Order: sequence, then C-alpha cells, then structure tokens
Amino acid sequence: MPVGRITEQEKLKIAVIGGGRRCLSMLDMLESRIFQRLQAEIVGVADLNPQAAGIRRARERGIFTTTDCARLFNLEKLDLVIELTDDQKLLSNLAASKPESVGVIGHTASRLFHDLIALHQRLEEKEDETSMASSFSQALIDATSEGVMVLDGDYRILRVNEAALAAAGLSREEALGKYCFQVSHQSLTPCDNPDTPCPMKSTLTTGKSAHAIHEHAQQDGGTHYCDVSTYPLFNRRGQVVQVLEIFRDITEDLAQRVERRAQAIKADLALLVQEDKLVALGKLVASVAHEINNPIASILNFVKLMHKGLAQGRSKAQDLRDYQGYLALCGQEAERCSRIVSNLLSFARQHSPSPRSVDLLELLEATVLLTAHRMRLSGVELAQELPDQALEVWGDPTQLQQVFTNLVFNALEAMPQGGRLSIRGGLEQENKLVWLEFSDTGEGIPPENLPRIFEPFFSTKTGGQGVGLGLSMVYGIIREHQGHIEVDSQVGKGTAFRITLPRCNADRDWPQGAKA
Repeated sequence: MPVGRITEQEKLKIAVIGGGRRCLSMLDMLESRIFQRLQAEIVGVADLNPQAAGIRRARERGIFTTTDCARLFNLEKLDLVIELTDDQKLLSNLAASKPESVGVIGHTASRLFHDLIALHQRLEEKEDETSMASSFSQALIDATSEGVMVLDGDYRILRVNEAALAAAGLSREEALGKYCFQVSHQSLTPCDNPDTPCPMKSTLTTGKSAHAIHEHAQQDGGTHYCDVSTYPLFNRRGQVVQVLEIFRDITEDLAQRVERRAQAIKADLALLVQEDKLVALGKLVASVAHEINNPIASILNFVKLMHKGLAQGRSKAQDLRDYQGYLALCGQEAERCSRIVSNLLSFARQHSPSPRSVDLLELLEATVLLTAHRMRLSGVELAQELPDQALEVWGDPTQLQQVFTNLVFNALEAMPQGGRLSIRGGLEQENKLVWLEFSDTGEGIPPENLPRIFEPFFSTKTGGQGVGLGLSMVYGIIREHQGHIEVDSQVGKGTAFRITLPRCNADRDWPQGAKA
C-alpha cells in the first residue's frame, strides 16, 4: 500500500533499521498521542547487534526483531522502512529489493521524521499546558460573581462565565459566537450612544482599559444598570486581539445610593424650607407685635380706670356695671391676643403633616389676623369676596396656612407703595372643587420670569429676604394636596395666583384613612 493512501482505519506500519539511541527514542514515542494522531505504529526493528538498546526495548513491547534487514519486508502490510544507520550501500540495496508497496527513507530523511515527531510531541505538551491554563482561567472567571466575557475584535463572544450567562438567561452554547451587544443590549448594532460610550470600542481603539455605566436589557423586558470595564489582551506583537469585559449589576446599589442621596437632599431642603419659613416668621412677629400691642393697651387702660374708681371708693351699681363692661372688653382683647399668639405658634411649630378636614375660610381668617398690621403699614387695602358656606378640603392645616401666608407676603412685597390685595374664593365643577384667588395691584412679573417662579431657589429678591423657596414650597404643598396653582401677571398691573383643591364634604367619599 502506498504511504500516501493510509486510511483512518488502517495504521501506517513502520519498520526501523538500526537499534540505537534514535530507535529507542522512536519506540518511547510509540504510545504518545503523536503516533495516534499520525495513525502510525512500529511493527519491526532490525540490527546486527541483538542486544542493542532499541532491540531490547522492542522485544519488551512484543515488536518483531531481527538481525536480517531483508526479513522486515516479510512483515504483513508493511508500509515504510526507516534506515537509521546512515549506510548508503544498505540503503541502495533496500531500495532495490523492497516490494513496490513499501517506501524506504534514509538517515537524513529519518532525522527529519524524528525531529518532526519530537516537534509534535513538544507541541502536544504546549497544547496540554494551554488547555490546563484555559481550564484554570475558566474556573477562575466562573468563580467570580461578576459577569465576564472574552471578545474578539469583531465583538463576538469567545468565552463567557456562568454569571454572565445567568444575567443574559442564555446557555453557553447560545452565547458563544454571538455579538456582545446582542446579549447585553438585545441590539443589532454596537453601542453608539454618546452619553454611554462603548468601552469595548474604546479599548480596541486606544489599547487601554475603559469603563462605563450601561443599561443592560433583561429577558423579562426589564433594565438593569451595569458597571462595565474592558481590558485589552495583546498578542506577542503588542496588538490587541481580544478584549476582556467585566460587568457588575449595580441596579440595587444605585437605587440605594439614589435613596440615600434623596434623603440627604430632603434633609437639606427641609432646613432651607425652615430657613425660608423663619424669614416669613420674622415678618409675622413684627406684624404680630404691633397687632398685640393695641389690645394690650386697651386692657391696661381699662385696668387703670377700674383701679382709679376703686381707689375713689366708687362702688355704686352703675360703677359695678361699668366695671363688668370693662372686664368683658378686657376678656375679648385677651382672647384676641391669645388667638394671634396661637396662630403664630402654630405657624412656627415644626411638625409632621397631619391631614384632616380643614375649612379654608378659617385658615384665611387666621392668616389675615397675623398679617393685618403688616398690611396697614404697607398701605395695602384688603378686599375679600368669599362665600358664607365652608370651603372644606382634606389637608394639613399648618401647610395650607403656610401657603396663604407666603402668597399674602408675596403680594405685599409686590406693592411697596401700597395697593389692593383681593382674596376671592368659591366652588366650581359642580361643587367638586374649591378655589381661592390672591390678586394684587403690584409691579407684576416680567414674562421671562413667569416660567421659573415655581423653581426652587429662583428669586428676584435681594439678600436677607429668603432663599427663593417660598413659591416653590407653595407649589409643592398644593401638588401634595392633589391641587393645582396657576399664575397670571401683567407688568405694571399686578399678579393673581389661583389655587384649586378637591372639596371634602359629607356628600363625597372621604380620602382613604380619613375616618380611621
């Protein structure tokens, strides 16, 4: 059989002439995977010295041995004879006497054959080392809880760990060979969003590691936020041939960080709101001090009159009736002072929202009482057009009074030279909504500022007059009460704020938990 026609089922049968060191080496390779891969086996060894090392090793392995080279040609289905002695005469005789189906190679060619086998053996050893290193690295990446992928320059997945497969909901067979953006983003093209650049592309371009926060699509249609890092893998020429991508799901961490940040912002905002409230409180205190001064002065005058009468011995029935009248007036003035102080304390007190049924007319009355002196000092005339029936809503009375106080002070500050503040109210939409309107005849708001007046910290006031949270706070409170606030203003003519809130009465369903 010609050497070139060996089939996968039939092994190449080789006989060796020369039982020295090189023969021994070839015999040692006999059981290696090289011979298995080449589909070859040594079936005979010949040497003039029957005690040569190669002859002895062949006998140990049950291989035919002889001192007569010609006998090798009698071996069944012999394909090749390798002459290792470098005897040119012997080689010529072998070539002349061999069967046509048997090939013969000499010492030089046999050296190449031997070296080729040795090279293959070293290659197999390297393949074993590479396989072990690959298995070891795969075990390492499978051991990590973070998703890991090895990508080629075309974004295809070459290797992937269990964490990445679990995140994508794919088997290893389904993931290998796919594009990374197909698996992570369920997209047909690489990431091209300028706000979230592709770290893989950056690493391929720069040869350096890259990092980004990406949104990864989930099998259930949800989205997770992932911290993605990529690292270049170089060949021996320093070229980036593969990229290691590591990603970590930070959705929960991000939510916790956002929550902590939101809580911190809320705490800071609460302090700022309180500061703005203190500014308003300072204005109220000045107004209340003057407002309380009048009834106290009246009480003192009545007390002096009664002291004087008693000192003069006036105790007739008419005098006693006068004293009773004085005491009644003193009681009324004292109650007025008490209401003013109570309203002031209620406004100033920090508290947790406590919603209940509230009559807005009562809150307006308290607000007007607290700000009356400030109105008089500012030369502002108050006009009220309110219904006789209660305007009940479901809400926190302190917060709603804070809304009214802010709107009144805004109106007063818009009329430094005096003017008219009108407060109107009523019901609308078949008595389902309560509305209130605070309008002034002040300077008005420039059109360019109107879209921003409810923004936090936006203010046209000078230093020391607040932190620009008044109207923002008003807007927030009204929205929390499921209401709306609108503004209409014309420069030089004035501004009107209109509030609408859901009405709360016996004819409608109370909010959940209202009667608990």
